Amino acid sequence: MRILSISISMRSPWFTIPAFLATGFVSFACGTLSLELSLPIQDVNILVLTDVHSWVAGHVHEPSLDADYGHVLSFYEKLLEACNSQEKDLFFVMNGDFIDGTGLSTYPPVHLTPILEKMPWDALNIGNHELYKNSTVHYITRENGFVDHWNGGYLTSNTLLVETNETRPIGERYKFMTGSFGFNDSRNGNMQKNSTILTFGFLYNFLGHCKMTIVEKVEEVVESEWFQAVLQGKEGDFDAIVVLAHMAANDPLTDIILDKIREIRGDTMPVVLITGHTHKRMNVTLDAYSESFEAGRFLDTVGFVSFSLNASASNANFRHEFIDANIKVMKNVLGVPETDTLVTPKGRELTEMIKVSQEATGLFVEMGCSPKTYFLSNGLDKEDSLWGFYADTVIREQLFSEQGRGFSTQKLLIQNPGGFRYNLFQGVVNVNDLVSMSPYNDTIYKIGTGIKGSEFIEAFGEPNLVGANDHNPFHSELPSMIVSGIVEKNKLYEVYSVDFDQEYVATQLESITERTFLPTPMEGITTNTLWNAYMEENWSCNPKEDTGWGAILEFFEEFTVMKIIAFLLSFMVVLFFGWMFLCRNVQPTQKFGTIDAADDDLSYFDESGMGEFSEEEDVFPIGSPPQQSLRGNSYQSIYQQKLAESEATFA
Repeated sequence: MRILSISISMRSPWFTIPAFLATGFVSFACGTLSLELSLPIQDVNILVLTDVHSWVAGHVHEPSLDADYGHVLSFYEKLLEACNSQEKDLFFVMNGDFIDGTGLSTYPPVHLTPILEKMPWDALNIGNHELYKNSTVHYITRENGFVDHWNGGYLTSNTLLVETNETRPIGERYKFMTGSFGFNDSRNGNMQKNSTILTFGFLYNFLGHCKMTIVEKVEEVVESEWFQAVLQGKEGDFDAIVVLAHMAANDPLTDIILDKIREIRGDTMPVVLITGHTHKRMNVTLDAYSESFEAGRFLDTVGFVSFSLNASASNANFRHEFIDANIKVMKNVLGVPETDTLVTPKGRELTEMIKVSQEATGLFVEMGCSPKTYFLSNGLDKEDSLWGFYADTVIREQLFSEQGRGFSTQKLLIQNPGGFRYNLFQGVVNVNDLVSMSPYNDTIYKIGTGIKGSEFIEAFGEPNLVGANDHNPFHSELPSMIVSGIVEKNKLYEVYSVDFDQEYVATQLESITERTFLPTPMEGITTNTLWNAYMEENWSCNPKEDTGWGAILEFFEEFTVMKIIAFLLSFMVVLFFGWMFLCRNVQPTQKFGTIDAADDDLSYFDESGMGEFSEEEDVFPIGSPPQQSLRGNSYQSIYQQKLAESEATFA
């Protein structure tokens, strides 16, 4: 029997999970303080992070998610003290996808891994995002690198590294996590023994991995000799099983893993599947002795799960909590008094390390000021839709612009909504905000020209229509493919896409038009340079004061017949009255006596009066594009320069 429980976006810092109250309080001593811990501490306790995607600095724009990795480390250290005082074991695990999300995530992740290595994880799993780039895999698997740092704790049960002479697991296939405290083993006459937890690290059947790796099918691995031998106890005895599984909590592959465990170890072996990948808070009760648990994404959640090793009980008494990554919530969970700090010395050092790394890589460089918050998942027709604003405004004004002649109505851009990953918040936008919103920085590709609107519609369906098959858990109000530009059936178009989608788009068009398309990358033009160019031109944080020219220029920006007539009439009136004034006041005997005198009176035409109009100054800046705009990649230049400087330091 499967019981599914899903929790979504309950992230207020004032939110207290009712299950805390049901468990009572566990008191423990911490230095001279007596704290009350509101978590269900049992024989085995596991603290969980998953799908953090480099959000180690937390969410600076969201006060309800103000904790960073330094705070999480501090929370773990204090929770460990609590468990030790009760003689209960605590394990700390990370379930993959540590890369791709913020400016600290680079290829390879030279700035991110030193931060991750400060976390005292007992076991780690690999995620699909770690496998997209050869450079990432090569970097983390180098000798004495990130994988080696964990001394056998980096688990890849079905993910292999392809080397010149061999194919081997990237990490270890499994690990035995050993507790520090005993429990009454009813299977062996209530003998007191330390807990041993057999731990695996599985990835779903991922196909988009880089050439350096192989992902074996889960259903084949569970039938392998090594997997069954470990379950049979041939490599050592154990009391429970933890499966780090980078897949959804209700993925059918979890059933395949559990069914094989039950076949070999019986129905009463406690099994916890720590799941992820879908970025949800989710819990699935699989049977009386097994549970699947998924703990959010982007450091919005710290997961906690516990269970009993009492084999005589009718179930393993699984308990779980979703803890907001919020300092106040964490203090409440630990029972830390409001006047005391959550942060430990190691936690403070890690927070400072994160800030130094952000500064070194240029992530605090300001790019502009957004007039409002644009939300990732809002439908295209909403005013605060991130995708709607990008498709209708940024693309039109930057990619479709015609050099001072407006914008082209015969260009289309099509891409999937997975390219953006987070909201863009009102106020100052820095480099890290842009990368966090658009971490992939997709290159723009020109797919082809002379494509009929009717052919485009036949290939991709009605543009921007959200249908029954377009529901996406990450972007519920958006279509499966987003189109910039208006499609008319009888028009011919130039079609563009991004590097992630260009092959698919070309294939679809070829199937309809029976033509061959060779997608061509547009040099120096990416999603982020388009955003950067728009921000530079439109989102200045310090707009220049109007010195008088502004009103004049605004008047001439749009010439209409009435404006021209009004201007000419005004000019003629001023000229007439000026002439009348001169005629009335100049006496007949007044003359210019000499040429020198005339030169003196006309001195305002010489160069001495032109200093304020020197050619070096931009007197009439009418819509001139910034020098380092769309084609200059200014934010990338700053970012890459900072990266190069800091990489030299980290090398």
